[in-house]
Amino acid sequence: MKKIKKNVLLLFLFMGAIVANAQQVSVSGTVTDPSGILPGVSVLVKGTTNGTETNFDGVYKINASKGDVLVFRYLGYKTIEKIIGNSNVINVSLKEDSSVLDEVVVVAYGTTTKAAFTGSADVVGAKDLALRNVTSPIAAIEGKATGVQIVSSSGQPGSSPGIVIRGVGTLNGSATPLYIVDGIQFEGSLNTINQEDIESMTILKDAASTALYGARAANGVVLITTKSGTKGKTQVNFSTQYGLVTRGIPEYDYANPGQYYELMWEAYKNSLTGADRESRASAEIYNRLGYNPFNVANDQIVGVDGKLNPNANLIYKSLNWYDELDQVGTRVNHSVNVATGGENHKVFFSTSYLEEEGYIITSKFDRITTRLNADFDVNKWLSIGGSANVSISESKGPPSRGTSIANPFAFAKNIASIYPVYLNDANGNLILDAAGNPQYDLGEGDFSLNQG
Repeated sequence: MKKIKKNVLLLFLFMGAIVANAQQVSVSGTVTDPSGILPGVSVLVKGTTNGTETNFDGVYKINASKGDVLVFRYLGYKTIEKIIGNSNVINVSLKEDSSVLDEVVVVAYGTTTKAAFTGSADVVGAKDLALRNVTSPIAAIEGKATGVQIVSSSGQPGSSPGIVIRGVGTLNGSATPLYIVDGIQFEGSLNTINQEDIESMTILKDAASTALYGARAANGVVLITTKSGTKGKTQVNFSTQYGLVTRGIPEYDYANPGQYYELMWEAYKNSLTGADRESRASAEIYNRLGYNPFNVANDQIVGVDGKLNPNANLIYKSLNWYDELDQVGTRVNHSVNVATGGENHKVFFSTSYLEEEGYIITSKFDRITTRLNADFDVNKWLSIGGSANVSISESKGPPSRGTSIANPFAFAKNIASIYPVYLNDANGNLILDAAGNPQYDLGEGDFSLNQG
């Protein structure tokens, strides 16, 4: 009997030791990243539903047992596991996981992972946008999304290029995609959005987008998500950009005035008949062209051999129309934004000023933008938020003619090199008006013949 009592006593002592060993302890600590504290980090006891998250100061507190494993998870950061030992304080520093960030896809009603998204989508993030200095953010998609065509319809500063996602499905219909900015259909001009305010752009390209947005998504969908504040810290960013606008490819060579006269002499000679067609062509070629920019008589510009008179020297000025057409433009962009937030709110504010001169004189685009994004947690189950974007812009360009835009490039390419921009007298000097400015030659013939 005594032996039985002894064994029972030993059994109770052993069970008590097990219970004591499994007794829960309170574990706490702080979660940070290289830039500071991280609020809202998920802390979970592995294999259980017991969990919590870090507060506004990045501090967590959880009850667990020695030997349990704590799992720390936060969107965009690598997951870390820590075993509870003898210490009741476990501090953790998380590192960013860029591969996870790239897998986030914005859809119609929130976000999902690229692995879980069944449609076809391309994501262009803020880092990719920062590499392209463009006025309209849609231009930054070029070369970043497969199967997407960018069509530049105008070189006017501030103009937005067209985008074709699914190809042209009809000759008369529009191929313009549906634009969604922060969950709201956007009907305005894309050049009113500051590129540095954009967090990401998602391009939905197949029928899956129709399931999200209906028939409006027939030409594809471009989802633009702007930046928001960050809980627990304040960040101020300022950037300024300065650039030059000029030709990327030099213009091809043109026939100079002497070459042009020789070519036109040959063409006119070939249209004539008779033995004297060379002499007739030399005597009459000026009458067909109407301008003589050389210092020789009108009937002695081209000889009967079809060559320019060796004594002919060019005296007219302003024969290069491109000199009066193009310029080296400048582009200046100043932008400042503030991202901040507290335990129950996030705020993002930005303002920018853009001034861009085009390659063509008189072409210019000025823009001022201001954006405010705010989110507030009213309680655990209710959050409210909103955004406002104010943009003021002014655009200048070549004058319109009817319903079409005058194309100065086409005019400069097609006009012969013997016709001047401004009036020249018989000695090749520019004829000035009363204010001392050169007068445009309106194409009424050689002005030197009409001088009184």
